[in-house]
Amino acid sequence: MNALTLLLLSGGGHTGANVMATLAARRQQLRLIASSDQPDEPTLFAFDAVYLTPPLAEAPAEFEARILALMAREAVDLIIPCRDEDVNWLAGLRARQPKLAPRLLCGAASVAEVVSDKWLSHEFAREHGLPFARSLPTGNAQPISGFLEQVSLPVVLKPRHDANSRGVFLLDSAAQVAKAMTRRDAVLQEFLGDRENTLREIEAMRQEGMPLVHDFMGEKHSIQLLLGPDGACTSLACTINLMAGRITRRVSLDPSREARDIGMLCAQVFARAGWCGPLNVQCQRAPGGELRIHEFNGRFTGATAARLALGIDEVGLALRCFTGHVLPGPNAPGGLPQTARESLVARAAAPLAVERLAQAGEWRPASGAL
Repeated sequence: MNALTLLLLSGGGHTGANVMATLAARRQQLRLIASSDQPDEPTLFAFDAVYLTPPLAEAPAEFEARILALMAREAVDLIIPCRDEDVNWLAGLRARQPKLAPRLLCGAASVAEVVSDKWLSHEFAREHGLPFARSLPTGNAQPISGFLEQVSLPVVLKPRHDANSRGVFLLDSAAQVAKAMTRRDAVLQEFLGDRENTLREIEAMRQEGMPLVHDFMGEKHSIQLLLGPDGACTSLACTINLMAGRITRRVSLDPSREARDIGMLCAQVFARAGWCGPLNVQCQRAPGGELRIHEFNGRFTGATAARLALGIDEVGLALRCFTGHVLPGPNAPGGLPQTARESLVARAAAPLAVERLAQAGEWRPASGAL
């Protein structure tokens, strides 16, 4: 049996490391290749081959040429995007070269655009009856009084196109909101979570000072879907994610019917719109107690390995659906747990390996092993 060749775009990052972790004990019939625009990410040197690429945002044409060349050279069976910008580009490639679609873990470019833009996500959700956080785009002359009457302070300011909570602010005054409305390419969202407790924390900070380490995130409800090439929902996993320490996250199975119903509705809506592959739906509870969506992601996530520990093999299912390759399932002789914990793990790359990748533009264990 020939080895299945997988290419992970931006494979050295957190999501790539999670995908690798789910495959670590099952790679006998796999060839794992990564692309990266950074040569010093330690995870890269666990792959069977690594290729440097130009930064996608700065040189999209050169990036595409590089990926197409290595697809041909390595006979890639499936490309897995690991960053939001990779999802957008891959879906665009699918539209430009439809013959490649079976080898690309993504769906329609129009849906990828929606998923990557928080305002378009809001409008898409409203059009299709999905419970999304009430939102308002910045950078327009629309009065904010009506929005604030609907949602009350505090509100959340988010970039329309960024990820990993970069550039996200909690606004608790009308003056802050008015200033935020002068920004371009951002969106205001209603605050989801424990509003009263958050307001108490803000007031305590005014009186006592701001702790050096704090957050207002609380419990996050994550729904991870996998839509097959025909749009069928082959996996639906609901978890509750909570930071249990400064660098530790607890991921627990969510047995609630509400989260599952939202997941099934999202699966139907996104399949009709032309999506296939992974879909992550991030939710939190509104002031009334109901779950509302605040973000979509069209890829695997940083909790993929934690979900495998809970028996949810989304990567294995994706390989089966998109390539026909069947991996051994999770091995849990003592029974599957209900909760997993994840925390930072120290990694380092050998300087010689990094240097060779930087100079040659590619790396293989035979020419630069750790």
